[in-house]
Amino acid sequence: MNITVTTMADASTVRVTGDLDLVTTPHLLGQLDDALKSRPLALIVDLDAVGFCSAGGLSALLEAVTNAHARGIPCAIITTRRAVTRPIELLQVDRVLPLHDDRTEAEAWLALVAACAEVTADGEDRLERRG
Repeated sequence: MNITVTTMADASTVRVTGDLDLVTTPHLLGQLDDALKSRPLALIVDLDAVGFCSAGGLSALLEAVTNAHARGIPCAIITTRRAVTRPIELLQVDRVLPLHDDRTEAEAWLALVAACAEVTADGEDRLERRG
């Protein structure tokens, strides 16, 4: 497995190549934690070059998405690989893991999430001023 982390102004991207199995999953989790520690505006996990994803790999993804949400960082996962999408869909965690076919789709979704967060924050601010 190979992991590449790229940080840009709008997002950090963690790109994984190879298999997510018992041996490689702890390394992925460490890289995802490190990416979140830098407090990016968004986190993109690119799994489009993953050939196998174990239950541990899914657990690492769920943990990373949960940690991102707890820190207020939206997260998107890019993959079209059946080895990744099938277990996610079978276990019905696609409701929690935001899957996207490509980077363009992921970025559009992240922009929508950011816009919704701004609207919500603006509405809460107005309510506080009224109260």
